Amino acid sequence: MATPVRRPSASVPATPTSGYTPAAPVPVVAPFGWILALSAGIGLVLATWVLYPIDYDGMWAGYRDGIIGTLVIIAAMWLRSSLPAAPALGLIGLCGVAAVLFAVFLDNSTKVFVAELAAGIVMLVSAAFQASALRD
Repeated sequence: MATPVRRPSASVPATPTSGYTPAAPVPVVAPFGWILALSAGIGLVLATWVLYPIDYDGMWAGYRDGIIGTLVIIAAMWLRSSLPAAPALGLIGLCGVAAVLFAVFLDNSTKVFVAELAAGIVMLVSAAFQASALRD
C-alpha cells in the first residue's frame, strides 16, 4: 500500500512557472548533412589519388576534382564555425552541381564518371540537409 505524500509548503507551485518554449524545432538532419559534405569532399580527393587513371584525362580530372573536393572540405569546416552558413552552403551546392555536370558532360573513364557523379549527388543532398536547419 502506497503512503500518501504531502506537499512541503503552500509556497511551492504545483506547475512550473518558467515561460520556456522552444523557438523552433531542433535540427535533426543538419549534423548528418555536415558529415555527408565532409565525407563527399574527402572521398573525392581520395578518389583522385587512388582511382583515377594515370593518363591525360585522369590528370585533368584529378586537378579538377581535387580542387572541388578541397573547396567542399573547407566549406564543411566553415559550417562548424561561427561564420554565417549560407555562403558555405552555396559553395557546397555549386561544387555539387559542377561535379555532376563534369561527370555527365565530359568524356572520362568509368571510374572518374562514377566518382564525380556520386560525390556531386552527396554534396547536393548534404547542402539540402544543412539548408533545412538554416534560420534567418
